[in-house]
Amino acid sequence: MSNGSVPPRPRLLVVEDNYLMAEVVCDFIRDCGMEPVGPACDLDAGLELAWEQNVTGAVLDINLCGRPVFPICSVLARRGLPFIFLSAYAPGMAVPHVYRPVPYVEKPFVDATLRRELEKLTSGRAHKLSDDADLPFRASSLC
Repeated sequence: MSNGSVPPRPRLLVVEDNYLMAEVVCDFIRDCGMEPVGPACDLDAGLELAWEQNVTGAVLDINLCGRPVFPICSVLARRGLPFIFLSAYAPGMAVPHVYRPVPYVEKPFVDATLRRELEKLTSGRAHKLSDDADLPFRASSLC
């Protein structure tokens, strides 16, 4: 930038139901030079933040206290925001087909793997769902 100002740090929504893991992820995001938003520890809080916060993307656990994260995915996709899954579930397990191309990082995560996916997420190289994707959950039906 010619005026010498520093570009804003990427802001990443963190949705994770395990408090200790949420703190680890938020600390890792800070260590990568990014700003965590949240963490949201349940579906309702995650939906609220996904709708209201100005974020670059999101890091999502698939299972939130027994509830799937996919309504939050739908909100993020409608907003054109990329996200990754950070989960202990096997890749593709119980994930609707429309979300299977979304990057998946297994918990416990390897630093280099999560760092690489966060860099893709914030650099514009992340996979984005098409606007006309047949999203299995419509955020408007949740409000």
